[in-house]
Amino acid sequence: MARIPDEVVERLKHEVSVQRLAEAKGIELKRHGDNLVGRCPFHEDRTPSLVITPSKNLWHCMGACQVGGTVIDFVMRVERCSFRLACEMLLKDAPSLAASLDADRPRTTTAKLEEIAKPEEPAAVVLRRVVDFYHATLKESGEAAAYLGSRGIENAKLVETFKLGFANRTLGYRLPPKAVKAGAAVRSQLQRLGVMRESGHEHFTGSIVVPIFDEQGAVVEMYGRKITPGLRPGTPLHMYLPGRIAVFSTCRH
Repeated sequence: MARIPDEVVERLKHEVSVQRLAEAKGIELKRHGDNLVGRCPFHEDRTPSLVITPSKNLWHCMGACQVGGTVIDFVMRVERCSFRLACEMLLKDAPSLAASLDADRPRTTTAKLEEIAKPEEPAAVVLRRVVDFYHATLKESGEAAAYLGSRGIENAKLVETFKLGFANRTLGYRLPPKAVKAGAAVRSQLQRLGVMRESGHEHFTGSIVVPIFDEQGAVVEMYGRKITPGLRPGTPLHMYLPGRIAVFSTCRH
């Protein structure tokens, strides 16, 4: 996977407005001197403590979070995703930067990201692509690595052998737009398989994903274990694909 050039990262930090992203998330901002203030989306904020400095394109929570940074840091925290995925999301808001990055990338025979699923493909083929995507996501996620480490799973070979993955709500960014026919068909297919819900959300969002293979290596089931903190009461920690039969029981921890 090609590295995003430093100059592209720096341009993202300066050219994509953190103010615009905050407002797109529904955060109401009010002018306070040279800054903008609003309610922080990362904690229960009764007194506006999110401070955005447009002249520097930086943000900071002056309340319980005490965190801040660039527009990339903002996306990483909002979407609970890796640095690279945050940059890729922001590149969609900066077409000229995305075009220059594509021009610098070497051509490869790797399947396009949009080809995670194609209409009418066998379920096993689509599920394997989803497993591969979640596996790649886990390898870029500090959050997932920290959780696995807390459970004593630090062997990279084990993670690779069993294709452990992480679902962080970014699968939808790898599909054609739902407004076009191909995008709608692919999402419908993923819903039939249980990977996505009718709401459009990923079934395993916030979970370590463990694929279950048959003797021929086909994916026949997927198990997810939630690792996201602050879950709503009653949210199950353990789950499988809807409509499929679990082949082993889960623990309570």
